[in-house]
Amino acid sequence: MKTSRRPSVSGISRNRIAADNRPGISPVDIADHNSRTTLGLLRRFGPLTRQELAKHLGLTEPAITGIMQRLADAGLVVGGKRVTTTRYTAVEFALCPDAAYSLGIQLGPDGCKIIMLDLACSIVRQEHVTGLDMIAEVIAGMIASTQVSAGLIGCGIALSPETASARAAVEAAISHLVGPLFFLEDSEAAINAERMLGIGDVEGGLVTILIDDTVRAGLLIGGRPFHGMHGLAGQIGEMRSGIDGASLNETATLPSLQRHLSRTTSADAWVEIAARHLHEAVLAISGFVAPGAILIGGSLPDEIIAAVIVRMSDERDEKIRNLVIAPWIPVVQPATYPKDGVVLGAALRPFNDTLFPA
Repeated sequence: MKTSRRPSVSGISRNRIAADNRPGISPVDIADHNSRTTLGLLRRFGPLTRQELAKHLGLTEPAITGIMQRLADAGLVVGGKRVTTTRYTAVEFALCPDAAYSLGIQLGPDGCKIIMLDLACSIVRQEHVTGLDMIAEVIAGMIASTQVSAGLIGCGIALSPETASARAAVEAAISHLVGPLFFLEDSEAAINAERMLGIGDVEGGLVTILIDDTVRAGLLIGGRPFHGMHGLAGQIGEMRSGIDGASLNETATLPSLQRHLSRTTSADAWVEIAARHLHEAVLAISGFVAPGAILIGGSLPDEIIAAVIVRMSDERDEKIRNLVIAPWIPVVQPATYPKDGVVLGAALRPFNDTLFPA
């Protein structure tokens, strides 16, 4: 079931469009779901046999054969013999990494990160630019140097509260180079990266806390990003807590750390204050959401994130010890990709819309 022609994702994408125009669950819906789930399994576990796929999907092996034939015809998977120590061999199927590519852009306070992912979700190219006026030139160069224009399925663009106003300028600059474009909040992008490439779909949901110029949280509840009725869920930076009544944006951001370090060489005092305020925010979130995991990422140095997390669980701190810790509140941990989770999640967004399970 090998193919040598240029991979194409158009057939799978057309199936999804057709499914969207049908009422209820149709055969097209089922085929699209099975194809997406199969691609997701191959991305997560690597090469799998028909028997292994049948076990994961709860389908018969003949049904798996049909799914794999469709995916092979689209150039998305390739079959090969699995090497074993016995005389029996089995055909296993793997993703064709060069079958599809996606771009991700993170607009942040220190410039723009740009990456290109292949279908196996490996980073093919990555660049960092300091100004919006450089994005189009860099993307054009990335596309030309890798010769992937035929397989480029879209571009995800993660915006922070500070960069949301740049959406129109970015769209005008690159829409002629790559499409479609998918705009999303950076906190949602971080959640997407954790769900697909990090700790996965944790029972109870996920919370990611991003710390750079502001503090904000991404919420994944029931397998879906949660924004609230007014789209403000996760905007925790203005939460005020502690005896001083200070906000997280005042006490637990990268600028506040930099101001502190301009006065002293030790970050210990800043870590103590930031940890207390973040701890109270975590308690407030967990009291209503009860997530399965809480992770911290962003622009803080890795050693500072680690120190804050340790301090948040330090029972020697009287103010933290006196707070009631419910048994369902998980231990806070660093994000799988503290610095690159946002841009990875942005690049994964077009795959979620076309090929992988949403």
